[in-house]
Amino acid sequence: MIESCLCFFRDYVFCHLTLSEALKKYGTRLTEFEQKEILGYTEIWYLGLKAMKIRKYDDEKGRYIMVAHDHIAYRYEVLKVMGQGAFGQVLKCRDHKTNEMVAIKILRRMKDDQTSMTEVKILEALLKKDKDSSTKSVQMKDHFIFRKHLCIAFELLGSNLNEILKKRHRQGLSNNLVRRYARSLLKCLQALHDEKIIHADLKPENILAIDEEHSDIKVADFGCGCYEDEQIFGYIGTRWYRAPELLLRQRYGTAIDMWSFGCVLAELHTGYPIFTGRNELDQLSCIIQVLGMPSIDVTEKSEFWTAFFVGKWKNKTVAKHAGIRHPKSRPLVDILGPADPSFLDFMQRCLTLDPKMRMTPQEAMQHKWILEGRRNNHNGSHDHLRHEPKDSTVKPSFPKPGSGPLNKRGHKALLCEERLARLRDVYNPLKISTLKPLVKHPP
Repeated sequence: MIESCLCFFRDYVFCHLTLSEALKKYGTRLTEFEQKEILGYTEIWYLGLKAMKIRKYDDEKGRYIMVAHDHIAYRYEVLKVMGQGAFGQVLKCRDHKTNEMVAIKILRRMKDDQTSMTEVKILEALLKKDKDSSTKSVQMKDHFIFRKHLCIAFELLGSNLNEILKKRHRQGLSNNLVRRYARSLLKCLQALHDEKIIHADLKPENILAIDEEHSDIKVADFGCGCYEDEQIFGYIGTRWYRAPELLLRQRYGTAIDMWSFGCVLAELHTGYPIFTGRNELDQLSCIIQVLGMPSIDVTEKSEFWTAFFVGKWKNKTVAKHAGIRHPKSRPLVDILGPADPSFLDFMQRCLTLDPKMRMTPQEAMQHKWILEGRRNNHNGSHDHLRHEPKDSTVKPSFPKPGSGPLNKRGHKALLCEERLARLRDVYNPLKISTLKPLVKHPP
């Protein structure tokens, strides 16, 4: 036992070991690969000796194969998978150096390391700007390469907003809580705007509660993010939250995050996504049905406009299955219900078709609806999710689970189709002659 460092082994948990100590005491219990790999580490905190060791670490899609209680970088203990997607997976882990729980995002084994490192670059910029969690963005604790995978360790947060809405059976949140979350989101968007960073995938799944009471939130997953002068011109974001300029393949900026922000607020208010298109054509038609036709200035900037619509501009309508979607036939006020007039005005300024006319985060923070919330807080009004009344006074004209086009079964079908259609959107040429008929509503 070395005097400068107490080391022990109990239930496969380690305190600090030097490399020589680890090899001397436990080298024979490491795999042949680990005996060579460990030579690149000077500090050993955890070895995962009781884990079911495997020889192959990646699946056929380049994702890291998770093994419970195995180590990551001889420091973190893998506990469980928290989520996974096209990017890779997020694991709940124990940091044996700090004895804290963390979330580690392990990206797929990629050839383009520069693209993968963009997320780290963005997180580092936010970390420098962050003071007392003022940016309302998830904090990166560490990043490293492990077995040719980029790994990013984050603070462990709570449920995402989509999970919270599901637990509430898609019942919308109170006006005060929506406003509180909106203010936190705007702080993050303002920080991004100042740094000329685009999140590009703001949605309920990427917004996490900081505690079990859901008293506040933080923005996560900057994997689609980029700087304004380093834009990605492939398919970015999730269709239901994509701004019109993205659908029309126009140049974009931080204004696309304000559009997504508006979509998120509408969903928190009603309990349901506001625009649920089945493909890019249908998504644009859903938007037009609520907000009307874009101005000529907007459409003239898009070479894809004629691929979406035909006929004279003033008489354009969009086919919806067997019927027709008419512009402004589903007004925003009908979707939001008898809401606060200042909230309706706030939403209209967020969901503006022309990105140049859309509210900026700074303008949004000065809006009457946001400022009213500050006055309420000064008066001692605190609205936690667990204390909300079950019966909301706001009753938006939106289908509830079990009725209408978005019943429980239909909502699951739309989510499945969203994943498939997203791939079709990337590869299908946007020509009206090649667009397949839209699928029927799920039963």
